[in-house]
Amino acid sequence: MSTTDPATLQKQAAPIARALNAIAEETRKPFTMRNEPGRFRIQKTVYLLQRLGYAPARRFDYNLYMMGPYSPELTACYYALEDRGLRAAGVATDLREPMRRVVAEALQHGDAFLEGLTTLLDVNRETHHLPAALARARAIKPHLDEPTWKEVRGFLAANLQQLTGAT
Repeated sequence: MSTTDPATLQKQAAPIARALNAIAEETRKPFTMRNEPGRFRIQKTVYLLQRLGYAPARRFDYNLYMMGPYSPELTACYYALEDRGLRAAGVATDLREPMRRVVAEALQHGDAFLEGLTTLLDVNRETHHLPAALARARAIKPHLDEPTWKEVRGFLAANLQQLTGAT
């Protein structure tokens, strides 16, 4: 996605906005672009939706940055929507319950967990060997503590097939 036309960006962002609204309904925590934690949650949520195979999320390319996978294209889309447009987009009807459940559960663990989980998943896309990916992710993210990595491993044990088999 290379356009910067606001109307086109809004149109492209609409399915993602609807998915975010469905996740917000599930978690009872709305998404916002007004602060860094809100933008972080959007980035990680859409990345997880992509890993789960949600078609509208597949259009975004991610690179590994300081806080895990980041998509500049996604940033352009959600800034084109702003918070008002995000809420006005409606709720996705094509977001399957298992996807909503996995993402909602991941969001409940907090930001450090999301950073570790998405980094590990991104590294695993390259290695396709989870133990090696975990070692590399831990080396990339030395500030994440052992309890966080333990949470990540437990979450993956319960959701590995969905998160690694869909894409």
